[in-house]
Amino acid sequence: MINLLAGATIVKSTNDLFNDIIPLGRLIHLVNQKKDRSLNDYLSPLDITATQFKVLCSIRCQTCITPVELKKILSVDLGALTRMLDRLVCKGWIVRNPNPHDKRGVLVQLTPDGAALCEQCHQLVGKDLHQELTKNLTAEEVATLEYLLRKILP
Repeated sequence: MINLLAGATIVKSTNDLFNDIIPLGRLIHLVNQKKDRSLNDYLSPLDITATQFKVLCSIRCQTCITPVELKKILSVDLGALTRMLDRLVCKGWIVRNPNPHDKRGVLVQLTPDGAALCEQCHQLVGKDLHQELTKNLTAEEVATLEYLLRKILP
């Protein structure tokens, strides 16, 4: 019998390499995905996605913002953000106004409907999402997790 595997190199998949090299990064990524899935479930009755909600919240925090600034806050591709903003304009949740400081640019702002929806989403999600994400942790573990995650952030 011939040993076909003699001298063969076993190549790990990209996921395995990612898990081996950056296991904490992978765990954070998985928790973020779980959070987004839960957020989508909570928000679906309002016909808004987690991604759209994040965009609205980011605009709300700044009151008025350029797409480039929004791109930096959300860490997304400008093309994808532009398409998202187009959808939000069509839904009547945001407006693009001329930027008085840059004739070629625009400022993005929530409409009254967008601001009301943002508030409605906050009321709907509230503490429920936090409780959903931390249901298997004690209060002390939640506090420790928050403390450690804040230490990682700049």
